[in-house]
Amino acid sequence: MIQTSEGNSNSGVQRLKRIAVIGCGSLGTQIAIELSSSGNIVIVIDKDPKSFLSLPPHLLEASRVVTAIGDGTQEVSLRQAGVQDVDLLIAATTRESVNLMSGQLARHVMRIPVVVCLVKDSHLLSIYENLGIKTINPDGLLMEAIKDGLD
Repeated sequence: MIQTSEGNSNSGVQRLKRIAVIGCGSLGTQIAIELSSSGNIVIVIDKDPKSFLSLPPHLLEASRVVTAIGDGTQEVSLRQAGVQDVDLLIAATTRESVNLMSGQLARHVMRIPVVVCLVKDSHLLSIYENLGIKTINPDGLLMEAIKDGLD
C-alpha cells in the first residue's frame, strides 16, 4: 500500500494515497487493479467509456476505483475527475503526446506532487526529466532485467 504519514512523527496516523491514472488500456487497468487492491483510491480517466469494462466490478462497487470519462490533456476534464487532490498521477496511454501533455499539465499547472509517464521512445526521456516528470520506459526495464539476469 502506498501510504504517507500525516501529523507529527509520533502520531502513526496513515493516510491512503489518492492516485490518478490516465488511460484505461491494458496497462492502465493493471495499474488501477494493483494500486487499488493495495488499499489506495484510484481515479481512472479515459475518453472511451467502454474501456472501463475491463475494470473488476468489485473494485468499482467498493469505490476503490473511480472512473471518469474525459480527456487527460484537458485541465477541465482532470479537475472534474478530482485530479487536483491526488498525490500521484500516472499517464499510461499508448500515445506519447498524450502522456507528455497530461504529465506537463498535472505537474506544472495542477501542481501534482508526483507525476509518472509511460515513455516508449527512449529519445524522449530527457525531455520528461527536464520537466520534472518521472518516467517508465518498458524497453529500458527489459534491458535492465536482461542485464541483471546475466550478472
